[in-house]
This record gives sequence, structure tokens and C-alpha cells, in this order.
Amino acid sequence: MSMHHVISKPKDHILIQISDTHLMTDPNDGFIGINPEQNFHQVIAQIQQQHSQIDTIIHTGDVAQEANPTTYQRYQAYMQRLNIPFFQIPGNHDHLEYFPFAASALVPAVIDLDPWRLILLNSAVPNQVDGWIQTEQLQLLEELLYSIQDKFVLLACHHHPFAMKSKWIDQHKLKNTDQLTDVLAKFKNIKIVLFGHVHQESNTLWQETEFLSTPATCAQFKPLSEDFALDEAAPGYRYLHLKSDGQFETSIYRLEGYIPTINKEISGY
Repeated sequence: MSMHHVISKPKDHILIQISDTHLMTDPNDGFIGINPEQNFHQVIAQIQQQHSQIDTIIHTGDVAQEANPTTYQRYQAYMQRLNIPFFQIPGNHDHLEYFPFAASALVPAVIDLDPWRLILLNSAVPNQVDGWIQTEQLQLLEELLYSIQDKFVLLACHHHPFAMKSKWIDQHKLKNTDQLTDVLAKFKNIKIVLFGHVHQESNTLWQETEFLSTPATCAQFKPLSEDFALDEAAPGYRYLHLKSDGQFETSIYRLEGYIPTINKEISGY
């Protein structure tokens, strides 16, 4: 069964997607020429300044670069102070034993933003960069989708299901996309699939479903790159206005006044 979180009654809803914070154990520590904690807090501050109504925040993975209880506890304490419902799914840099799941590693979490349902999936595999959604999760997902065919559905996972045309990152995509889309193809109410991992914005239309990624709050990856390469684009987040008729609007926002400090000589991490 899934874990169900009820947030509100039927209406329009505002969802914010953040991703790839890559937080360190010590919030003062730098990483690839930036301070991930500072970037993260600045992005959250801009979110609060620019959007007076936010129904929930979804973090699509790689919460931590140094994945341990200290890092996750500090992240949770910071997010709780916002007084906005928030949920997170793990990425390949996260530690599944310590990760603050909304449900569990193999159970889809369901967030009720009536008439929408947000479903969070775990695509992280211990000690692997690639993504894979376990068979048990997919079976539970299919059962769940059969039970909510009268709702509009948004899914989220960490790994990108479709190629980004960047050879190095596409080696580490979701490796069982076909199994996921086999499930999704049975339903007509899947509106959006959100993901992180790629540290850049993208939009891919598959059948009637939009697959959307967001900039990282940490460093950005250079689009359309054969090899690992960092970009000087500002950190950002995705804003989604989920409408009560099943339509939606979405925009990418970048951190204002950002001055790049990344070490572009780094060949990977």
C-alpha cells in the first residue's frame, strides 16, 4: 500500500520543485567552488519572496552530497521552519538508510492536492549512479493509478527517464524507463513527471504527459555536452500552477544577482 498525505480540498494549487542541493555535513564547507548550503538558502529565500501562496515543495533528490544523519536533520529542521508542507525523494548521492522518506524506499508516497495526486517514486539504487524503479514499486504504482483514475496525476522521481543528449549523463539515466512507461500508458490522467539529476531545465512530451526537470540549487550541468561539464547558469527552481480542471502552467526561476564561482576544471563528482 502507499503512504497518503492529505493537504487540502479541491482547488488550484501551487507546487515548487527544487532539486540537487548536494548539502555537506558542515554547512560552511564548499563544494566544486560553491557553498551548497548558501545557494540552497538563497533559492528558498527567493521562493518565499516571489510566491505568497505555496501548497507544497517537492525535492527531487540528491539532498546531500555528504549523506549522513547530521546533513538530513539540518535540512529537515530548515525546511520545517518554512511552515510549508515539503517532501523529498532520494537521488544517487543520498544514503537510503538515513534518508527522510515520506513513505519508505519501496512504497510510493501519495500527496493529496485535490483534485491532483502527487506520487513520489524512489529511483535510487545503493552504490549506483544509474536509476532503477523496483518491480514492487511499479506494481504498487499501477494499483494506485487504477484507484485514482478520477484525479489528475503528477509523478516524481530522481533520474531522467529520457535522454538529455548529453552522453555522459545519459549513461546514468533511469535504466528501466520502458517498464515505467508501460504502466503509465494504461492511464489517461498522468499529466506530469518531474525529475532532477540532470542539473538543468528540460521538457519532453511523451504521449500526453510532460516530463520536466529543473535547475539544481547547487551547480548546473552544461546542456548537450559529450563529457562532464559545468555551466555558469544560476541555480533555480520550477514553479507549477496546478489547476482544478487538470491544466497546468509552469515556469523556471533563476536566482537573481547570482555571481558564478564554480570550478569549471572539475571533471566529475
